[in-house]
Amino acid sequence: MKQGQRSFMGSLVLELQRDALNPEISVLLLLRKALVVARKLNIQKFQQWVEKELNGYPEISYLPQYRFMFGELKARDPYLGWIPVIVHPEIHELISKRPVLQPISEIETLVENLKDKNDPLITMPPALGKFLREYHGIRFEMQIHMDISQATGVLEAVRDVVLNWSLKLEEDGILGEEMTFSQEEKQIAAKKDYSSFIQIDIRQSQMQNSSSESQSSSESFSNDLREANVANFANKVSGNARQQANQHIHLSESRRTLAEAAEEIQQLLNQLEQTNPTATESEKVAYVNDETTPSFKRRVAGALQASGETAIDEFILENKYLKVVKSAIKGWLQPGG
Repeated sequence: MKQGQRSFMGSLVLELQRDALNPEISVLLLLRKALVVARKLNIQKFQQWVEKELNGYPEISYLPQYRFMFGELKARDPYLGWIPVIVHPEIHELISKRPVLQPISEIETLVENLKDKNDPLITMPPALGKFLREYHGIRFEMQIHMDISQATGVLEAVRDVVLNWSLKLEEDGILGEEMTFSQEEKQIAAKKDYSSFIQIDIRQSQMQNSSSESQSSSESFSNDLREANVANFANKVSGNARQQANQHIHLSESRRTLAEAAEEIQQLLNQLEQTNPTATESEKVAYVNDETTPSFKRRVAGALQASGETAIDEFILENKYLKVVKSAIKGWLQPGG
């Protein structure tokens, strides 16, 4: 091999691509290898995404769009079995969208256990099921049924993220050799933003009724659930949903503000480090205060109050700046800060 020529056979990134294209390689193993690449290149946002996929998501606000599944509300009739429950479309939309917070290993196990049985995924929050039954006087068990293909779609979405990310690494000249990356490759990765690959908006549509036979079997429920009191129920559910949506939107805006602020403050501290590498913590805080406007400080302080003080931790990519950033922002929370 000529001097300077690289060995592509031992490239960790190309190996990641091959694994992403191989359906025999589990998504769990694929993510573990992606974690190795992300850690070695210090691509922290991608590393955080991989860790959430491996360990499960802490709450719904963290979920990418591909981790929502949509089902069909059904009741178990003692004679007919599971039959669709006809409800107001707005109600159905609100209760049939189910978040998937579980670790990727649990999703793979679920798919593996159900794929040969042709069984649907069945889920219903106990409190919601109890509320629906009591509100309409329906004594039968109700559940939300989802096709197994939706869980498979979650796995395929994750596989696509890893594949596209690894292709972009190759385009950027980052391949790795065996289990290591050169200093040059690490420097290239530090200048790139790969977060767009994990902000996926995969459109999913609600499941349609499986057949006209299922439609006719549900007539006994249609009359009960299409009465006037459904409108009251719709208003009640919709009102709660709108309130939660408004809270979520407000929280999302606050988190976005914190993310942008963290990035801007870290850039300021990077600049200071170049001109004054021995600056103390108090000097760094003073520098951030001097270089940011009052309106910026008010906006960030308000976002921190809305999201909670620990929220800022998620967006500080360089741990050496964490204490300084938190000290600066907490100072803005004080009267006259």
